[in-house]
Amino acid sequence: MAKILSPRHVAIIPDGNRRWAKRRGFPGWKGHFEGAKRMEEIARAAVDLDIKYLTIWGGSYDNLTKRSKGEIIVLNRVYKELVQKLLKDKAIHENRVRVRFLGEWPKLLNRGVVEVIKRAERETTQYTSYQHSYLVGYNGDREMLDAINRLLKAGHGRVTALLLKSYLWTTDLPPVDLVIRTGGEPHLSNGFMMWDIRDAQLYFTDKFWPDFTKEEFVRALEDYSHRERRFGQ
Repeated sequence: MAKILSPRHVAIIPDGNRRWAKRRGFPGWKGHFEGAKRMEEIARAAVDLDIKYLTIWGGSYDNLTKRSKGEIIVLNRVYKELVQKLLKDKAIHENRVRVRFLGEWPKLLNRGVVEVIKRAERETTQYTSYQHSYLVGYNGDREMLDAINRLLKAGHGRVTALLLKSYLWTTDLPPVDLVIRTGGEPHLSNGFMMWDIRDAQLYFTDKFWPDFTKEEFVRALEDYSHRERRFGQ
């Protein structure tokens, strides 16, 4: 295998959980649990490949407000079980991986889920080797509107790029180098990280998220390694 140029920051839109389940004759909820397993696998792979920042869109604001009550209950279970596994994962602590959850999750998830997420953030807050961010209750357009409204409330006159970035939920994240979207639909959604991906490379795959293995992840990174980034020059 050729040497892989690991990007500093990879962001993933993991699409296709429900379609994966439907194609196999499973109930839709099973796709979400399989998708969570894939998140664990890709998170471990990112550390193995020395990717300093990994951001995964775990669920949009719309997912947690417009889906059926039953599906939202399942998503709460998925998040809770995922975070509980992260807390017990020795690799998180041995590799000093900081775990972050960004978005409007505190007001959308059940209290028990919110508490376990806060615990994961507390217990890893001093880790600086890697950062894994999960976007939950996140829409990029809502993030931008929130930043603008808080800027106005603070009475800022002239807004600079640095000032705007400081008001985003992703304020401590560097620019995204590579965006990966699974599920066979080559587009971005809901203003996904609109400020942070402005110079990012895009990679689309037909694989549904539960089928996006470490090998598929490496394939995306190999593709990225062969690209030339010119940043408008």
